[in-house]
This record gives sequence, C-alpha cells and structure tokens, in this order.
Amino acid sequence: MPTITRARPSPFSFEASHTALVVIDMQRDFIEPGGFGEALRNDVSLLSSIVPAVARLIGHAREQGWLVVHTRESHAPDLSDCPDAKRLRGAPQARIGDMGPMGRILVRGEPGNAIVDAVAPVAGELVVDKPGKGAFHATRLGEELAQRGITHLVFAGVTTEVCVQTSMREANDRGYECVLIEDATASYIPAFKTATIEMIRSQGGIVGWTAMLADLQEARPMTMELNRPETVAEVERAFVAYERALVDNDVATMNALFWHAPQTVRYGIAEVQHGGDAIRRWRETCAPVPRSRRLHRTVVTTFGADYATVSTEFTSDATPLLGRQMQTWARLSDKMNAFAGWIIVAAHVSLIDAP
Repeated sequence: MPTITRARPSPFSFEASHTALVVIDMQRDFIEPGGFGEALRNDVSLLSSIVPAVARLIGHAREQGWLVVHTRESHAPDLSDCPDAKRLRGAPQARIGDMGPMGRILVRGEPGNAIVDAVAPVAGELVVDKPGKGAFHATRLGEELAQRGITHLVFAGVTTEVCVQTSMREANDRGYECVLIEDATASYIPAFKTATIEMIRSQGGIVGWTAMLADLQEARPMTMELNRPETVAEVERAFVAYERALVDNDVATMNALFWHAPQTVRYGIAEVQHGGDAIRRWRETCAPVPRSRRLHRTVVTTFGADYATVSTEFTSDATPLLGRQMQTWARLSDKMNAFAGWIIVAAHVSLIDAP
C-alpha cells in the first residue's frame, strides 16, 4: 500500500485501485482575466500560478491508474439552480449569469466555464458540474465514486478555503479518507489558504491530511521502521513507570498500564489470567514484589510507531532463581493514559534456575 510518509499530521496510506483525484474548479472563469474571479476584484494570477503543479498531479494520477474527477462550478442557463443568496454577489453586470468577456459567467456551455486547457479532462475521466460550492451537493459524485469502489480522495484545485475545503468536509462526512496537495491548490487571499490547510490537518486530521506534490510522487509501500528513537523513548518511559508501580505495589498505576480487555493475557509464574478482569482480581490479592528486585539485560524493540516488545531478566534477594519477563506493548490511543497511549496488551513471567 503506497504511503505518503511526509503527509501531515501523519503518514497517509492508500490503494491505487480505490483512489480518485478530485480537481476542483480549474475553470477559465476563476483563473483567467475577464472571468468571475476578476469581476470580484481578485488577482487571478495567484490561481493561475498553480496550473503547472495541477497538470503534473493529473499526469501522476493518470500514470498510477487512478480515477480522475474534474468539477466545474456551473449553473443552468435559466439560473434555476442558482439562488439569489449566491447570485447577488459581485458588482452589478459582473454576477453569475451576466455577460462577461468569456460569455455568461459560470453558466454551463459558455467559454468561461470551461476548464483551462493545461489541465483539461481526457476521455474516460469524470466531469461533474456542481451548482454549489461542495462537489457532492446536488450532484451524482457520491454515487459515481461508490460504483467504482473509491475510498480515498486526493484533492487539488481552487479556491482552497471555499470549494476545495467544502468538498473535503463533505467527503469526510461521507467516510472518505482525504489528502489535499498543498502546492496544487490556491486562494485569491494567501492567508486564507494557509489557515485552511491548518484547519484541515488540525486535531489529528479532523478533515484530512495535507502533503506536497513531491511527497505524493515519492509515495511507496511503507516498510516498518524499527527502533525509531522517539518511539523507544516513549516505551522506555512507560516501562519504567510500570516497574516503579510494581515495586511500590501501586495497583492503580499497574491497572492503568495494562489493557483492560477480554483479549489481554498474562502468563504468571504459577498462574495464568485471561482478560483484564481476571488480571485485576489477581492483582488485588497477590503479594508485592520484593523491593530488592533488580533488572538485567532489558531490551526494548519498537516496530513502527505503535507496537513494541520489552524483555528483561530480574533477580531479587528473596529467591536464588532467575526471573524472565516479556511484555507486548501497543499504542491504542494517545488519549488512553499519560504515557502517549502505550499500554501492555500481553505479558509472560517465569522463574528458572540461575545459570
């Protein structure tokens, strides 16, 4: 599964056969002089500057075999699908439906409503005429994507804070995983683009992910990274806290660091517990470990960002035997506890004759 490793706020993975590129409103009316964008007194060069990047993105999508979707914000010639709340914007004689240098503004079939040549659709690509700001409103886009088994959407186009963001939010509400290509989108007001990108990827990707085009082009199947330093440090911190609680007989902390679920298994020295409830009942009755407990040859190994094992040997003045302990740790949620979400999901403890 290809992964954009430098996507924000985290890597973004997708299957090419279930991915579509959605290019929002790359129309002459917005991008070229004389269209609706300029009629609203905007600097259209800010939008035209991304045309080369969008063209490269479309070329990449075609090479990868993705479905490519182009949208056009457009209205019927009689403006029956354009409410006054939308139509009465801009200067008089320069509103939706009025005649401009490229024909009637934002009306289907007019020259200004066409997608600019450099990013124009080719045969077999989906073109969606949308009367609203969002690509799903009053269109068949949702049905078309469902028929093709699409689950992941890559977004580009204009403007970032209006039609692009609206479409991404609509897609998120419908269950699609979405990523916005930052250098393939633009706004007439650059500060609005910056703010929108921050909003999209805030709070763990509340609307979706963002990435640069070069990062998308470099997406490859992700191999599991071993012993990432920051991940090892997190697990070590959680492990030390558990050991301290074990010696102090701090049952509350030990319980908090053990996954309380039916799947949790702990193999003890002379007993076994299946499930979080059994582990907690056993812990309430067992004797504290000796305060002379000493650890030897502790090994922390992390796999990716969310899985780890910790093995150690231990001795104490209470027995001549050598103890061995193996724990499996997982990050199930970063909100689960104070240790970045790390928690023990399985454990095995044994005693053997010391060599």
